[in-house]
Amino acid sequence: MKGNKKWWLVGALIWMVIIFLVTQLPYFTGERTASAINEVSGAGKGLIDELNFIMRKASHFSAFGILAFLFFQVIRNYRFAYFFAWVAAFLYAMSDEWHQSFMPDRMASFKDVLIDGGGAFLALFMTFLVRRWRKAAGS
Repeated sequence: MKGNKKWWLVGALIWMVIIFLVTQLPYFTGERTASAINEVSGAGKGLIDELNFIMRKASHFSAFGILAFLFFQVIRNYRFAYFFAWVAAFLYAMSDEWHQSFMPDRMASFKDVLIDGGGAFLALFMTFLVRRWRKAAGS
């Protein structure tokens, strides 16, 4: 493996550990996030619930988008790299939700896996567009 790809792989592994650790911590439950939003904003219950939902789902979307991008960078020169990077991120999302099902005050949700997969897809699609644009600009 070339030197540059090693660092992308190290980055992917570190990011996977971060996701795993965040799942482990009790600080990231829905109730605690809502409580933190309430302390910061002082908003009403309805707004807090909406902000909580948006923040939690955006974190899923972005975390697995970053992971898919890192996976892609490791295998970018291989055929079907976009597809395999997405599959790897999706499988990790499934394993993360399964792991989360064993944590106190946490629950697993296949909807979250779908959101994670959507974030991975969007990140890879944006990567594809940027690479295509750079290639066209370089010609």
